[in-house]
Amino acid sequence: MAKGKRIKPSGKKKSTPSPTESLPDTTPEPSKPFPPKVMPAKSDGPFFRRVDWTAALVATLVSLGVYLYTLAPDVTLEDSGELAVGSMYAGVPHPPGYPMWTIYSWVF
Repeated sequence: MAKGKRIKPSGKKKSTPSPTESLPDTTPEPSKPFPPKVMPAKSDGPFFRRVDWTAALVATLVSLGVYLYTLAPDVTLEDSGELAVGSMYAGVPHPPGYPMWTIYSWVF
């Protein structure tokens, strides 16, 4: 270069990468709608496993045992006898008389 000669700038600046340009893009993708098929195409196995059936059986047996233990052996006090006779003859035991129960029990 000659002495005293100035170089005219070309308008382009040397760009140095800013700190944010060198980082990867971490913005989340826009949420996509759920796929139309919810259930998987291939099933992994049965819906109810052996432990599910065992738990259902244990719960049923415990409930049945408590029910049978607390079940009245005969007609009890209050309305039991009156409602039994009312259902036998399809009559109304007393007001309100539980008419739907009386009809159902008479049919049974």
